[in-house]
Amino acid sequence: MKNKEVALRQDSAPATGTETVEHYSAPAADIYETPDGYVLMLDMPGASKESISVKLDKNELAVKSLVTPLHPDNATVVFKELDTAGYYREFTIGEGIDRDSVDAHFDNGVLTITLFKSEELKPRSITIH
Repeated sequence: MKNKEVALRQDSAPATGTETVEHYSAPAADIYETPDGYVLMLDMPGASKESISVKLDKNELAVKSLVTPLHPDNATVVFKELDTAGYYREFTIGEGIDRDSVDAHFDNGVLTITLFKSEELKPRSITIH
């Protein structure tokens, strides 16, 4: 990332001690820059929109979701490869991001978070006098 406004911290476990001990997977992520901001795309199959929590606290963006098991409660699992754990990932957000203008959408298992740049970071044309 050119301006290093969004720095990824490799953390896939809840940071607070009040969380119950559960297994979390770090969702795969793509991050790209546009003239207006940064876009984070997180692959979260099995999650529902209602189960996802996105929190921005100072310079920490945390994404968390629990995933409902795919098999019925009364079933005996004889073979398991599908990961039905929850998701957790944190990102450290640099200066120059407008904290009041963050947008999030969830569609087809992909969470897209847009972090808009502050006006002073956006490219602008300079008038020659």
